[in-house]
Amino acid sequence: MKVKLVVFDYDQTLVDSGKGFEVAIKKTMDEFQLFLEAHGINIIVEDYIPQLKKKMRELDKNRQYDRDLWWNILLKEMGVTEIQFSIDECIKLTDLYWNITAEYTEFYPDTLEILNYLKEKKYKLGLLTDTDGRLGLKKNRLQKSGLFQYFDGIMIAGDLIPETKPDPAPFRKLASLLNIPPDASVMVGDKPFTDIKGGNAAGFYTILVLRENWEIDPVPDYQISNLIEIKSIL
Repeated sequence: MKVKLVVFDYDQTLVDSGKGFEVAIKKTMDEFQLFLEAHGINIIVEDYIPQLKKKMRELDKNRQYDRDLWWNILLKEMGVTEIQFSIDECIKLTDLYWNITAEYTEFYPDTLEILNYLKEKKYKLGLLTDTDGRLGLKKNRLQKSGLFQYFDGIMIAGDLIPETKPDPAPFRKLASLLNIPPDASVMVGDKPFTDIKGGNAAGFYTILVLRENWEIDPVPDYQISNLIEIKSIL
């Protein structure tokens, strides 16, 4: 590979957001419980958490990123149809969810090592991540992460460009902004159905980080179990 640009996904690729997601779900479900109790509805929200997590995973996989729309969907998932969160209540729940996620998100042990390695090798570095559903939310999380300094270009698909992954447009747009052709670019991500599918469609090389047991379709050029293995590829 004659690669000049290495593009990374963010959540579950460079940073372990899993703990943040878990704590955020717990905190928002606590708010659900208070909301239901205030309206005299006798439901134990905790009993529904596995079902709600499954629904949230489905919404995320279907690229329904706007959490403001999630909360009333989750109420219906519990069989609650007589009441709904107001718009303001949905916004507060979303802000709580993402602020908690950011607070508990951590770098993977080899994140900074591989970024420094690639910088020393004179690769250009890009970050390509999808919107958090409302303009500015993902940028706020990225700024809190402390990773901005490593990247020559950052593309928040859905915020800075209408298309989100796996559409090839944000991949190609980021490469174009950095004056690197797609066939000299590689996408590193953890989700086959967004990062790999989009990277392949854009003409990038692709590297899948095996963080979770997704169905590997489409197939990437390389599969790795941790970021440090990129050293054996680039």
